[in-house]
Amino acid sequence: MRCGYCGKKISETARFCPYCGRKNTGNGSEFAGKFDSEDDLLVVKAQEIFSEAQHIQRTKQRRFPIFEKKRILKAAAILCTAAISVSAFLLASFIVPKIRYSNAEKLYEEGNPSEAEKIFSELGDYKNSADYVRKCRYETALALMDEELYPEAADAFTALDGYADSNLLAAECMVRMADGYADEGNLRSAASIYAAAGKPELAKLAAKRRAEALAKNGDYFSAADISQKYGNFDAACEYRYTGAVKAQKNGDLKTAADNYSKLGDYRDSAALAEKCAYEYFKSEYDKNGASEETARGFFFLADYLDSRELFPKIAYEYGMKCFENNDFSTAADMFRNAGTYENSEEMLYKARYALGDSLIESDPASARSVFALLSTYSDSSKKKKAAAEKLGSDESWYVDGYTSVNGYCTSVFGKNDILLVSCTAGTDYISSPVNTLLTFRDSAGNEVSADCKVRNSASFGVNFLLSSAAAGKAEIIISRKDNGSVLRTIPVVISDQL
Repeated sequence: MRCGYCGKKISETARFCPYCGRKNTGNGSEFAGKFDSEDDLLVVKAQEIFSEAQHIQRTKQRRFPIFEKKRILKAAAILCTAAISVSAFLLASFIVPKIRYSNAEKLYEEGNPSEAEKIFSELGDYKNSADYVRKCRYETALALMDEELYPEAADAFTALDGYADSNLLAAECMVRMADGYADEGNLRSAASIYAAAGKPELAKLAAKRRAEALAKNGDYFSAADISQKYGNFDAACEYRYTGAVKAQKNGDLKTAADNYSKLGDYRDSAALAEKCAYEYFKSEYDKNGASEETARGFFFLADYLDSRELFPKIAYEYGMKCFENNDFSTAADMFRNAGTYENSEEMLYKARYALGDSLIESDPASARSVFALLSTYSDSSKKKKAAAEKLGSDESWYVDGYTSVNGYCTSVFGKNDILLVSCTAGTDYISSPVNTLLTFRDSAGNEVSADCKVRNSASFGVNFLLSSAAAGKAEIIISRKDNGSVLRTIPVVISDQL
């Protein structure tokens, strides 16, 4: 049976409805018989289900517009963004460059290549922009040339790197520049620019005019230098000779001797070079006594007058000066040069001994070499052992080294000299050959090296060209190539004045 109030099925014997709690009244309820028909029940159920479906549909209908609007707005935003991006791309890639290119062409056609070039340069490889850039620069260079701004025009044409006839026009601008300098009397600049413009004859002519002007003012050596530079060799020799004669008359014997020497066998230059050099060195010796310069001078004069007798005398006297000033290395060289003059041999040993003694603490390798060379002189053997102990080595390699130029022992060299390093190396016992490394290092730190293989008191020598050496204090380092140990260091000086 069913409850007369709520319509739920309940037990036939139930006194109260377990669902709504009302007392079971059976068929006497106001709802009695309402649910008796199964069909009615189905209809009610169908209606309830239909009503719920309608409720869900109505809820969806209420929500649909909100969700759809959001999706539509989002899609619209994406489409708008895409449209803007495409528009911006088209604008930047096609429309704007086209407009700018057209504007630049107009500027070029209106005779404003400078402004046009700026735009074409910014357009990069768009259409013919690169070619237009060169055209604009060419037109700009032509305008500079028309305005007679030749330096700027020459630079502009040169920067075009061969475009059209730019190289020819660059040269033409340089020639006009040089013409201007020549008219102003600045023949030095004129000659240089003519040469750079590929006009050697014009350069030579300008140099000739400049040399004539210099000579007229008494500057014969500068006139000679510029004539030599631009190929006027006969004029160069004559100017130099005239200048040397003038210097000789004025008592500037050193300048005269130097310039006569540069002329070689031109006229009587060789004889005059010897004469002036002798008089200069004799005058210096008489006034200031012996020096490296005077000893060197008389050495190179060789058999001229009494130069051969004066050389050992001056070398000895200068050696004594150096010995007294504790310059034992130069003193030893000078005593070696003096040969048998007076007691030069004895002084050579004394100078070497003093040199070795001065090097024991600071340069024990060189000290050992010096004492090894002195052999039994005084207590040299004992000193050699002391130097070896300072090195902390059982080896007894030593090197006797000295420097010379054409046989003249010296510690001062000119850039025209060839420095000869002559050495004797060996050990106190029989040994296998050893490779030694001779390194010349100038005041700027530049180095030139040569290898020599020696053993047991073998002599060897290496020549170093000094033309590219930096002036100032230099040194020759003699070392073992296998282990890098320094055997001897010889100090020298490179001079610009010799």
